Amino acid sequence: MADFIENTGNFVGLDNTQIYYHSWKVDRPRGIIVIVHGIGEHSGRYGNLIRTLAGAEISIYALDHRGHGHSEGKRGHINAFAEYTDDLKTLFKLINTENQDLPIILLGHSMGGVIACQYALLYPHDLSGLILSSAGFITAARVPGWKKGLAKLLSKLAPSFSMPTGLNSNDLSHDQTVVEAYLADPLVHDKVSSRWFIEFNRAGADCLRRAAELTMPLLIIHGAEDKIVDPQGSQQVMARASSPDKKLYLFKGLYHETMNELPAEKKKVLNTIRAWIIKHVESR
Repeated sequence: MADFIENTGNFVGLDNTQIYYHSWKVDRPRGIIVIVHGIGEHSGRYGNLIRTLAGAEISIYALDHRGHGHSEGKRGHINAFAEYTDDLKTLFKLINTENQDLPIILLGHSMGGVIACQYALLYPHDLSGLILSSAGFITAARVPGWKKGLAKLLSKLAPSFSMPTGLNSNDLSHDQTVVEAYLADPLVHDKVSSRWFIEFNRAGADCLRRAAELTMPLLIIHGAEDKIVDPQGSQQVMARASSPDKKLYLFKGLYHETMNELPAEKKKVLNTIRAWIIKHVESR
């Protein structure tokens, strides 16, 4: 993309899993943004955000989680949620070798919002700011108790047993070109394992319980009509966070992927994010 020097690479996770990452660097960055994607997708779906940050003197990094995109691992499976934050920590070490003493803002979407929140709780001193986009703290679909019990049993007996996510692609965005591109993307998948289900729900509940420990500058965005993730989770984290500098935007009428909505609506979201990032890089 114009204004960026684009590169890709791989690093080795703690269990020798090859993790793919992507970078969009500028010559003299004022700060760094790290993008953490959601379940079943990959780092290549954030072009709208990257284009919006062109000219802002911000370098951008993103990885494909294990079991996603170009990274190794069974699709949609983890043994423990900490594997995601461990991989992210390795990426942060790589970023810090390439950039000296620059502010880093972490942006997580959906499942990536839970990962980003967990990372912020584990390594608060790594971050100059946290952005949560439609973070998956509470799913919109209510799972019956018997199904949760079955998943818990399978997590112990057959942890890698996979099932469909049940995600309706039409609930991602009002923009049908986004939906069609998602369905046609060979790197997108719709699988999660029984262990993933248990670990993801446990991590989301932990974020809600420990939200008061968040003290860094915090921006939360969510579509008010999100049918995949309940906006109440974002509202609860905002209410409980101890951050003196925190802001919640609930975008009326928007679905789950607010940054991929129809042109006029996504522009509002993206400009909100850009302005917040620039402000918090400059104020450091």
